[in-house]
Amino acid sequence: MKRKNLIPTLLAILFIASVWQLVALQIGYPAIFPSLIDLIKQVGSLFISETFFITVFTTILRGILGFAFAFLFALVFATVAAFSEFWKAFFHPIIVITRSIPVISFILIFILWFSPPFLPVFIAFITMFPILFQNILTGLEQTDKKWLEMASVYGKTPFKQFINIYLPASKVIIFDGISTAMGFGWRAIIIGEVLAQPIHGIGTSMKHAQAFINVSELIAWTVVAISVSYLFEILIRFIRSIRFTKILPKPTSSAFILNNQITEGMNIEVQNVNKKYSDKFILLSFTSNFDNSVVSCVKGPSGKGKTTLLRMLAGLEKTDSGIITLPPSALLSYSFQDIRLLPWLTVSENVAFVVSAHTHKQEVCNLVTFLLEKMELSEHRYKYPHELSGGEQQRVGLARALAAQSNVLLLDEPLTGLDAALKLRITHFLSEWIKAYRPVVVWATHEQVRMEGLEVREVYL
Repeated sequence: MKRKNLIPTLLAILFIASVWQLVALQIGYPAIFPSLIDLIKQVGSLFISETFFITVFTTILRGILGFAFAFLFALVFATVAAFSEFWKAFFHPIIVITRSIPVISFILIFILWFSPPFLPVFIAFITMFPILFQNILTGLEQTDKKWLEMASVYGKTPFKQFINIYLPASKVIIFDGISTAMGFGWRAIIIGEVLAQPIHGIGTSMKHAQAFINVSELIAWTVVAISVSYLFEILIRFIRSIRFTKILPKPTSSAFILNNQITEGMNIEVQNVNKKYSDKFILLSFTSNFDNSVVSCVKGPSGKGKTTLLRMLAGLEKTDSGIITLPPSALLSYSFQDIRLLPWLTVSENVAFVVSAHTHKQEVCNLVTFLLEKMELSEHRYKYPHELSGGEQQRVGLARALAAQSNVLLLDEPLTGLDAALKLRITHFLSEWIKAYRPVVVWATHEQVRMEGLEVREVYL
């Protein structure tokens, strides 16, 4: 718990305890409403009883089993629904009905079908499943499609997109669902135990205390149930705060040799491409060839199709008509104008995200270190995107595009927001990189581009 929240929490506990004691004194009948001291003694006596820990552990085990089944089924079904309108529509009435039926109705019906030990588990499942399903579905559906486009450009499979983008992006919403589901599920488990009365369980013990009119013990077990629920809430918050990410080793060197990896004959053909939005042509009968013998700078006024052309080359948009032909060996990388960094990854992790999984971790680390040094971002390697300025984020996006070491490099205004001196230094490094790897470079820009030792061809839209 954060230190700033500790005092209000302690004051709240003190307030509840004071109110309890005042009510107990006012009633003056300990057998019906025990004082705070008597209640503490009763709770203490539970701890030293022979069956206390077996009782609590059994209830917790039922809760964990119910949650595990509910979460597994919710994850599978919500994932299917998120990617299929048919299954989303199919599951919707089932979830609405399940969520609307009172828990007590389930218990009274299922008590006839299930043996006492398994009834609370099933009640936990049926209570938590619709909450978990809806939260997981919402989280998956709200994942930013721009991140998915970025991942697809770099060849990430649907499974890797699910693991590395969908789940991290949905983390907050999913954990909110887990917290809510556990709150409802925990109460449902104890209600199920009260009615089914399996051999062990907090609900069973509460029912026995009520049968013998032992109010102190009944309230003591209630306090135990509340305490266990609160501990689970703390555990959920702790797990939620954990960052599950691949840790890169420390760099052995910032030096990185630019190996000549020239791919001969790389050529992209664009023939009579048309593209329009809202009956307005963005590209009209556009024809051009892009090869790795020159740096092709695509120019034109804003709204004339520079970004659209790059998106079509990357396969993110289709042409209305015309043909775009890429070599079968084409490997693309894209420095997006709107950056698209993953907010849950650090600067280093964002750059490393696009590197081939077959590359040794130490090589990845050295490459990332080298690129961040050249982008003058070394001191920001452990920061998150929201901690950077717009120009710094732009350079991280450019470093990520270079880290892929592709043979087709798409650049959409990659130097936006940089001052003249820094822009000159970055351009000098880009010249060295392009001369070494010789990718097909298609660079959308408003500016005049000069590359040392490279021919620049201007293509106007």
